[in-house]
Amino acid sequence: MEIVLLSDVYTEGWMRSAGAYKLATELRLAGYSVQVIDFTCRLTEKEASKLFKKFITKETKILGVSDTFLYDDSNYIFGQEWMLPLIEEYKNKYDLKVILGGNRGGPARYTKLAKKVFDILVIGFADKAIIHIANDTIKGKDFNGQLVVNCGEDFVYDDFNTSRTIFSEQDCIFPKEALPIEIARGCKFRCSYCYYPGNGKGKTYKHLKDKSILKEELIYNYENFGTQHYDIMDDLLNDSVEKCEYVHDVFSSLPFKVYFGAYARSDLLISHLHTLPVLEESGCIGMQFGIETLYKKAGSAIGKGMSREKTIEGLYYIKENSNLNLGSGFIIGLPFEPLESIEATMDWLDSEDCPLDNKEVYALSIPSQSGSHFNTSRLMVDPYKWGYTNIDPDDKGHFIWDNGYLNFKQACKIKKEMTNRFKNHNHFNAHQLSRVFNMGFDMETVKSTPAAEFRKKYGSIKAQSKNVLRKKQEYLEMLYAI
Repeated sequence: MEIVLLSDVYTEGWMRSAGAYKLATELRLAGYSVQVIDFTCRLTEKEASKLFKKFITKETKILGVSDTFLYDDSNYIFGQEWMLPLIEEYKNKYDLKVILGGNRGGPARYTKLAKKVFDILVIGFADKAIIHIANDTIKGKDFNGQLVVNCGEDFVYDDFNTSRTIFSEQDCIFPKEALPIEIARGCKFRCSYCYYPGNGKGKTYKHLKDKSILKEELIYNYENFGTQHYDIMDDLLNDSVEKCEYVHDVFSSLPFKVYFGAYARSDLLISHLHTLPVLEESGCIGMQFGIETLYKKAGSAIGKGMSREKTIEGLYYIKENSNLNLGSGFIIGLPFEPLESIEATMDWLDSEDCPLDNKEVYALSIPSQSGSHFNTSRLMVDPYKWGYTNIDPDDKGHFIWDNGYLNFKQACKIKKEMTNRFKNHNHFNAHQLSRVFNMGFDMETVKSTPAAEFRKKYGSIKAQSKNVLRKKQEYLEMLYAI
């Protein structure tokens, strides 16, 4: 195999990561033979050695690692300490180029953990850059002996509207498997805490796939794999009324029904309530919002300024007038929000009539700019502007903040307390629905059963659980048979 790509989604349930398969598509269309190896972080050393021996040969030019959804640990990349030495062994044996891409970390972290192993670090969407890497025509900047390629500057991909992800027999797709899909790329908003590479894109409906391309992709997946369930990987499903109508036009015109979960903004849905039935008729079964806060001053500061009253009223309306699973994340420690507001929000989230099926709480994280992350948020650039002080300057990886109301450690404590309070009535979020469905469970059961009750009745579906490892074994048997 000329190119081998390692990938995984190390979360509850299992879903393929879109990135590796999109790059595999681009490379295959350019004439290269490509093998994606999934479940990478769940492999035993014996399994990995068997796969490497099968697919990495003297004809192999590149071994790539898609890092966005891999096991994340500050001491090593992958969930296995032996993986990087194994990659290094094959690198030396066949004189491979080893490349790393994704949205997980930055040059400083990768240099610290794996300087000897990775030759090229890729920043941003690599659809175009991967061909230059394969053709050995890539250019970048030297960073302590590693080549750093910034796709947002030097290899901008302008063909997304006519692109597709083509899964092949080589990818070992399961019958009726729920798959990831990109409809558009980027987000027109730029929330102050967000460091995703595609944010601030303006009118993102201009970055949509052509309708005919998307329809062909959906039909291809149905005819070849029986796929009707999708996890939409877009940063934002409903960033415009036009995009909602576009989704409806394509999905409702198919000769079969499609179901999907996606990220969405509740304030946009509440402001344009006529898009609710449009999206549900299109096949939407779950939305994961990023409400983050119900305190207006904090919301306005980060780019989400809808009032507490209007947000709550709108969420009740959505729940009463749809069959959607609704979820949202909330961030503890946003600028200007006092502790009493946070406590009031947490009590509402924990109330019996809260319309959100899934509640996720996070302590605000402000990564360091000193190479610990590829992309930056406005909070990362100047946290002092937002009223934060650094209470632990010795921590070089993160800005350990105090915002005058609470500090990072207190926020982490609240997160832990709330996660424990929610656990018995929290359902799976919109993206977990498809991941758990891929474990072989009926979608209606997955939607209607609280996550804790589901795990108790059917067994854990966490990363290293028996259910997921059983799925991995089925996948490996297909992979060995190629």
